[in-house]
Amino acid sequence: MTLNKLRYGAINNKKIILFLLGLCIIGIIGGSLFMTIISKSDQTMVKEYMANFMKNMSSIDYKSSIINSTLTNLLFIISIWLLGISVIGIPIIVFMYFSKLFTLGFSLSSFIITYKTKGLLLALIYLFPSQILSIAIYTLITLYAIKISNNLIYSVFNKREVRFRPIINKYIYILIICLIASLICVVYDNLVLPIIFKRLIVILKI
Repeated sequence: MTLNKLRYGAINNKKIILFLLGLCIIGIIGGSLFMTIISKSDQTMVKEYMANFMKNMSSIDYKSSIINSTLTNLLFIISIWLLGISVIGIPIIVFMYFSKLFTLGFSLSSFIITYKTKGLLLALIYLFPSQILSIAIYTLITLYAIKISNNLIYSVFNKREVRFRPIINKYIYILIICLIASLICVVYDNLVLPIIFKRLIVILKI
């Protein structure tokens, strides 16, 4: 079977993209709403953590923070990539993608609940541009991982021989792009964003 026939015989990209966009919206909204429905004591804990985090911004160990963030992001992206070349990876990939977006929504709502109107500004600065780029990275690698895994399932159940070398070569290229973009996000989040937040703390008198 040719690559093109395999591509159109399985789920097409448009359907996967629409699914991921829907999951993205649900994940962010769900994470945001979750902050509002947890108990008052849990909300207090989150507020205290957020307040301490902002106050201790100037004492961040940048080297350790960059290393930890880099390892976390690389592990996440590579895990999704590896799951994409398995026939059982799709449910886990979808769960991992959703969990990232749910966590993002929770983080955004934490800013707002802790600092009210000022928190909205902090949340927007936190979101743009690095988190938007991160969402694009996660969506891209998830899109191709689901596509590859689905193609594998399709070929196995239909007992079709497929030339996977062109597919894997492109898949590796996508991985490299996502890893490089992820490193850019890490640098921004751990070097640039703290500087912006420290200045806002003074300006907004947080």
